[in-house]
Amino acid sequence: MKRIFFAVLLPVALFSGTVLVHEACSQEAFILPAGTMTLSPPENYDAKKSWVVFPHSTHFKFPCQSCHHEWVPGEEVKSCSSAGCHEEFWPEAADGKEDNLSLTAAYHRACRDCHRDELAKLDKKAKAGYKAPIACDGCHPATQGPKVNTMSDFHVPVGTITLEPPEGADAKRSSVDFPHDTHFGFACGECHHTWDGISEVQNCTTSGCHDQTEPADGKRNINDPGNQKYYLAAYHKLCLYCHRDLKNERAALEKAGVTDESKLPAVGPTACAECHQ
Repeated sequence: MKRIFFAVLLPVALFSGTVLVHEACSQEAFILPAGTMTLSPPENYDAKKSWVVFPHSTHFKFPCQSCHHEWVPGEEVKSCSSAGCHEEFWPEAADGKEDNLSLTAAYHRACRDCHRDELAKLDKKAKAGYKAPIACDGCHPATQGPKVNTMSDFHVPVGTITLEPPEGADAKRSSVDFPHDTHFGFACGECHHTWDGISEVQNCTTSGCHDQTEPADGKRNINDPGNQKYYLAAYHKLCLYCHRDLKNERAALEKAGVTDESKLPAVGPTACAECHQ
């Protein structure tokens, strides 16, 4: 498996509606901004609270579409305030309440409500150490700090990547064509489980990771503790088990009478020959 940094001619628009990244590149990819950015209101708006310093990289453990809910993988990520989206900063609905289509409401629902939901999932001990802000001053400090922009560009490939065994491995089956962009509905950390959201993404078989080229005691048992770093076990447990879980989830929903395809999870291959052709 090769490093996954490629580049493309692709602008990424974020909060302000301006293009923050526009770089001529050579391969089909989209550009993922990593680091911290500042979310500030439009210049003509008299904001009542301070702007928000938003650590984009710390949110890569969630699927992109958790926030960019209309994004089609591989296409340009548009600003939340783009025309037809949440383009009004804080209009009010007919009943005088905050309009859910307003930009402020969209951010509060995406950020604050998500933080509340994540907190509710934790046990008492974990809740004590929960750091994501929920109260107003957690995002909008009373004293306005400086604007922060430490963003850097990650070029993420769109399309198919060929996964090959590491050099020296005694492979029994063919390499696997992996459709990377069909997996953008999952968080990056689902697969790249040690990635910190800032550093370069390393090859799965990088030294110290899943670099074991032969199974322990010659047995290809993917559940053997001795095979935790065996590359074949790592790929199968990650891909095969996830596909099986999704297949079971879909079957349960269909059995319950769900027929709407948009509510049914897509199912990946679970047979050997479906991946190793």
